[in-house]
Order: sequence, then structure tokens, then C-alpha cells
Amino acid sequence: MIYDVFICHASEDKDDFVRPLAELLAQQHIEVWYDEFSLSIGDSLSQKIDEGLAKSRFGIVVLSPSFFKKPWAKRELKGLTAREIFEKQDIILPIWHRVGLDEVIKYSPPLADKKAISSSDGISAVMRQLVRRLKPDESPLVVAREVLNSLKLNPPAISDEWWLDMIEYKEELRFPDTNMGRRWIFPLPFPEGYRGRERGMNIASAALQMDWSFAAEELKISSLTDPPVIHNFLRRWPGLLDCARDNPGTLALYAPQLTIPGFDQGLEDVFDRLLNLPPDDREVDRAFTYGSHHTVNGSPPLCGDVIAFRHPHFGNYTAGELAYWYFETHDARYIRHGCKRFTGLVWLFSKSSGWMPEKYRNLLVQGINERDQWARELIHHFDNPFLESLFSKKKKQFKLTKTVKQGLLQLVNAAKAELGITDSSDKIITRLFDVDIVSGFYTYQNWLKSKMK
Repeated sequence: MIYDVFICHASEDKDDFVRPLAELLAQQHIEVWYDEFSLSIGDSLSQKIDEGLAKSRFGIVVLSPSFFKKPWAKRELKGLTAREIFEKQDIILPIWHRVGLDEVIKYSPPLADKKAISSSDGISAVMRQLVRRLKPDESPLVVAREVLNSLKLNPPAISDEWWLDMIEYKEELRFPDTNMGRRWIFPLPFPEGYRGRERGMNIASAALQMDWSFAAEELKISSLTDPPVIHNFLRRWPGLLDCARDNPGTLALYAPQLTIPGFDQGLEDVFDRLLNLPPDDREVDRAFTYGSHHTVNGSPPLCGDVIAFRHPHFGNYTAGELAYWYFETHDARYIRHGCKRFTGLVWLFSKSSGWMPEKYRNLLVQGINERDQWARELIHHFDNPFLESLFSKKKKQFKLTKTVKQGLLQLVNAAKAELGITDSSDKIITRLFDVDIVSGFYTYQNWLKSKMK
């Protein structure tokens, strides 16, 4: 634990001054080493006091008639003085309590030379001067810690090296395209070129995002995750829901299922505003997706792609485009957990997708089935008889032999293992043939050949 300040005092001064002062400092979210706060039964007094002296940014020394009589108080003062000499900076913050210049000079001439605060000015005046020194205006780290304290997260004192990690992480978030695949991160609140308070807000945001991005990674939150799980996640982590609401396009990228009406609890207003933006307004959250816009009948899109699942006509995008966006897309800056379209098809035919309205499920099945990418994405299964037959034969030559069906069973089982689902493989295969994925593959292949002529 790193403290902002150590209070060196005599026990006789506790009731009328030191304890109220320590409590007021703590209310200002200043980490105070004070014996009544910092010592527990069984602690070694000398060891704990030495730790407090060594791990505090400053030392408040309450000089009083009682203090001058205490040999151990002199020892603590010597410890702070030694730190000042070694670290070459002012650490001691003297408070004169019922003493004047003559008494202080008799006790320690060097100490009398330091600017001091007098308790006779009142505890409020003492507090104001201490806070001004302990929490300098516009200090980014102080601002960041205040933000985290307001969320009851109890961050360390700003002298702790933990803050260096947060600053480094904040710099990573400024350039998320280099984030090594980190998910569930959002734009920082303020752009580069901001002042101290805004820098502090960005550092606090980085600290919050580090926690929830690792949690999202562990939970593997994706477009296949049940919406209640995501809503619980959004509300579990301090600051996450507010950040998501401030960046609805990025949220829609990470969790497109939340844009579906009925699964948008607490987000309806921000998604509706996003829906009403011009479709080519790519400034919103910098959330644009890859892929050409093969809109229905060549008509222009009716909304931005990331919010298309909220539109009553799906923004005029084709089913194939929507399926690509739902299962795989990411943008130039933000990456999410995606899955191959065949894996998505298996998921759509399993109980795990039971929460999704039939209208949307059918659209995504159609979108996957109307193209051949689902098969091309599996091409690394070189020795799979189903894929080998699919790519090497024409439609009329393709036969669902026992060996070919076994190859399809292997693909389904691999997708099930990836998804962690236990649905019957035979039932999923039946559904695959109900939508005639083989005919869909060859139809798209023939369309491509006609385009090349």
C-alpha cells in the first residue's frame, strides 16, 4: 500500500485535532497513514510506522507541546528528514498546534524555517492548504484517482507504480488498431491535446477498460452470447454501461444482438439515435465495417450497417451481407470475437440460439446459405470427404454417400466442440439439408462463373 501522507503526532493531540483532520483527509479520498486507521491488533508498531514513513508521499508533522516531549516522535521526524535529504524534495508538511515560532526554533531550527500551517486558523483552513498540496489542481493522476474513488474502486496512491501501467495502457487505447486483438475496448473520452483534467479522465477510463476487457476475454462474449449474459456484464463493471451508451456503434459491433428490439434494455434511446443517423456517417464511434454494400436491388442503404438489425427492413442490406456482419465483421480499430459462418450455422440450428426471434434466425441462415464462404472457410480441412466432394464435383455428380455424410458429421462435431453445445449432431445435419446448403453452394458457384464470362 502506498499512502499520500503520514501523520506524525502526539497521542495527546488526537481528540481535539489529529483524528478530525485524518477523517477529513480520508473524506477527500486522500490515503492517510494514521495509527487508528492503519494499525491492526497484533501489528508490530515499529515495523508498521517504518513502513508508513517509507511509503508515504508526504509527512504531516503536528508540532505541539506534547509532541516536543515524545522521543519516538523525534524518531519519526528524523525518518522524514532523512527522506528529504535522500530524495532531494520537500516531504515534511508542518502544522503548528498550540505552539509558536519560539517553541519550534528551540525544538528544531531547520523545521522552523519551513512554511507551516497553524491550527489556530481553524481545521477548515488547514484542510484547504493540505488538499492544495496533496491534490494539485489539474493533476491527471489525482483526477484519475478521484474518478475511480467515486466508483468505490479504491485505487492505490498516485505514487504507486500501478499508475505507470495505466498510463501505458491508456496510450495503447489511443491506437486500438495496435491492441493485439484486445476486445471490448472503447474510445477514450477525450482526444489527444487535452488538458490535465481530461488526461486524468482518460487514464481512469483506461483503468476501467483494462478490467472489463480481460473479463470479456475470459467470458468469450460474442454475437452468439445470450443477451442477458451481456446485460449482466455491462452492469457488473463500474463505468462500462455508461461507456457503452456513449459509444453505441462500437457496442453494436461487439454485440449486434443487443440492437435487436426486445434485447436492448437500457440502450433503446442510444441505438435509436444511431439508427436515425445518415448511413454514411462513419464518424459515429469510428464503427464502420468491412465489406461492400450489396444492398437489395442496388438500392441505397437505409441506415448504417452496424445498426441494420434494428431497422424494420434491415437497412436494405442483403441477407448475405448481414450474416457476414453478424458473425465475422470487425473494423479498422476494434476487434471482436467472430466465428466461421459454418459454425454460426450450427449455432443457429442449436438450442443455444433459442433466444433469437425466428425472423432473425431465418435471415441469418439464408445469408450464410446464399453464398459459398461457409465452405471456403473450412478449406483447411484438406482430408474431409464432404468438402472434397463439394469442391471437386459438379452439383449433378455430388452424392451423399456414407463417407461424405461422415465428413459432414466431423465438421458439425468440430463446430459443436468449439461452441460447447450438446445438441444432437444428426438433428443439426437434418436441418442443414432442410435448407439445402449443398444447392446453395453450387448456386453461388454458378453465379460466380456467369459473372466471370
